[in-house]
Amino acid sequence: MKNYIVYVFALLFTIQAIGQQPPTQKPKLFSNFPDSINCSETELASIFTTAAGQNISLSFSNNFTFGGVVTSMEVKYSNLQSAIIKSPVFNNAVFHISKRTNPDNSITYVGQIINQNYFDGYQLTRDTFYNYHLLKIETDNLIQIDSFH
Repeated sequence: MKNYIVYVFALLFTIQAIGQQPPTQKPKLFSNFPDSINCSETELASIFTTAAGQNISLSFSNNFTFGGVVTSMEVKYSNLQSAIIKSPVFNNAVFHISKRTNPDNSITYVGQIINQNYFDGYQLTRDTFYNYHLLKIETDNLIQIDSFH
């Protein structure tokens, strides 16, 4: 009986050790770019004058250019429009951006640049002075793929 208990504990420790191995680290897609990139509102607005199927190239600060094909351009409501740009330069990362017209006719943009095969991406944010920035994020914190299985 003592021999079985030893084997059971050895098996439990082995299973626990396997379960605690860190997940495989994804490569970084934007490691050559800064954590924060300034975005002009004019450049963001230009996305919404581009039709689906057309190429677009967006130039932001720090020599960051995001170019690709507008794969989707949708008007969801009278005050909400969304676009998706797929970039072959960044291994088919997508920039999903939405433009909301507020009741006072001001415009608010929200979006992300992500590729689920990579560790990093960018979140479009606006500071208290109404300036837009792309802030680097960890995509696994944004996309919880394993939770759907």
